[in-house]
Amino acid sequence: MATHRLIHVTRTGNDTDGLAEFTNADTVLLPTHSSDPTGTTEGEMIYNSTDDKIKIYDGSAWVVVGNTTEQIQDIIGGMVTGNTETNVTVTYDDSDGTLDFVVSASDSTAIVDGDSDTKIQVDEGGSDEDKIRYDVAGTEVAVQDVGGMAFTTNSGTVRHNQTQAATYTIATGEGQLMAGPVVITGTITNNGTLVII
Repeated sequence: MATHRLIHVTRTGNDTDGLAEFTNADTVLLPTHSSDPTGTTEGEMIYNSTDDKIKIYDGSAWVVVGNTTEQIQDIIGGMVTGNTETNVTVTYDDSDGTLDFVVSASDSTAIVDGDSDTKIQVDEGGSDEDKIRYDVAGTEVAVQDVGGMAFTTNSGTVRHNQTQAATYTIATGEGQLMAGPVVITGTITNNGTLVII
């Protein structure tokens, strides 16, 4: 690789300086090698047919033009590894070039709002009480267990809209209580008990 020629690329094809010229319809064929040759001059360029890569000699080694797949994976991996965003931890696995995502709830026994004052929690305090507790604005308003839902003295009551637009079925063995007057614009199929007071 000691032979060098100047290449002059023009769009017009006009030859005014005696250098090799190419129009925009031509292509440039790089020297093709099945393995990297012994480099002698920084800036030499070849096409390595075994690697299917264009390479430039940097004065000490042949380097691929552009980023390799591994380099791109390392760049992306470095951007996300070790970061925890909203309870999602991402780790880059360099051995197979993948990103591993792990989702972890900060509290697996509760659904909590941003300032932690409104929540639905189970087994409060770590005890196995088999209850669901509902807190609103820092106050427990209801507790549900196998016996039903009990509203606390800090809560209101169950309210319904006096226009019932939904279509649904009250199954056998179920009951529903509404306070009238009630306008039903949907369809209620009553196979159980419906009481309107």
